[in-house]
Amino acid sequence: MVVTRDYQRSSLAAPSLLREALLLGVIGAAAVAVWFLAVDVARDQLWFTPAALGSALFLGARGIGEVQVSALIIGGYTLVHVTAFILVALLVVMLIRSIDYHPPAILGAVLLLVTMETFMIGLLAIMASWLLDALSLWTVLIANLLAGAAMGLYLWQRYGLQDRLRSDLEERQ
Repeated sequence: MVVTRDYQRSSLAAPSLLREALLLGVIGAAAVAVWFLAVDVARDQLWFTPAALGSALFLGARGIGEVQVSALIIGGYTLVHVTAFILVALLVVMLIRSIDYHPPAILGAVLLLVTMETFMIGLLAIMASWLLDALSLWTVLIANLLAGAAMGLYLWQRYGLQDRLRSDLEERQ
């Protein structure tokens, strides 16, 4: 990707980049959290999902019987979850901001999100496959689609991507 030095300096140093990544990451993490809260309530297993993920991550749980529903496990996992979303959001915001200088960067942002989705499901399958059974693959996919949609909607509105897309298509005609 060809990006000018001025853009690299200004976008990486801009405090607004970090604020925006924080906001975008929290939007994505919140979408997933709300979805799984609803799923857990519907299953009558309040806080099961973050407890199961946290138990697998921190305690090496190997099955549903080893899940510990505690504030420490849920809070610790929530911190990891939000941090992961913020880091991905930082990359996405940098790519979206580079659209002015390199329009195909939008493809990079989309591919990043698809790659992260694939990576996370693959990591889950490798590290704790029992979680895919416990949580159901479809709930994980829906959670990530909701997060992507919420984050995408924010970026769509924030950066006026519809106008950029329209003007780019008009220029090509």
